[in-house]
Amino acid sequence: MQLFSVPSISTMMHGIVFGGGALMALFAALCLLYASGLAHPSDTIRTGPSRTVAFLTVAAAVALWMTVIGGTYFVFPPYRVTPPEGVAALAAYPRAFILSDPSTAWLHSFGMEIKEHVPWIAAMLMTSVAFVATRHRDRLWKDAEVRGITMALLAICFGLVSFVSLLGVFVNKVAPVQ
Repeated sequence: MQLFSVPSISTMMHGIVFGGGALMALFAALCLLYASGLAHPSDTIRTGPSRTVAFLTVAAAVALWMTVIGGTYFVFPPYRVTPPEGVAALAAYPRAFILSDPSTAWLHSFGMEIKEHVPWIAAMLMTSVAFVATRHRDRLWKDAEVRGITMALLAICFGLVSFVSLLGVFVNKVAPVQ
């Protein structure tokens, strides 16, 4: 098993760099929006926090799209390679390796099915949040309803991405892409 092969590096970029970056930007934007709701209504909000939220949401959206596209087109194809006939050692074929053991077959039937579809939803939701945060920055700070909806969408995205990331850790722990 080679630690720094091209598939393993693309998996690390997909999960740690882009996925982890998206989670950090999502959490930071969510915390900043929550903290802004705690401010007294008479406090004047400067443009600095609104620019920061806009930057964080755009960064999270870009990182999520990089994660989704990278996972779909660079990480998933090596995962699903079918082993040739007669191969007994399935460690080099992650999908076949996971499906060969009944105790880990759920990782493919549940985990990978979730990982194939849910990240696209999260990326689309995050793109809509980034649009609102950049286009309607002032309204985001002044209107509690818009801020609440934006925070709810951010929390949903954070929950979806966290769950998918956890499933990715399970799959990669059992059958890493080499």
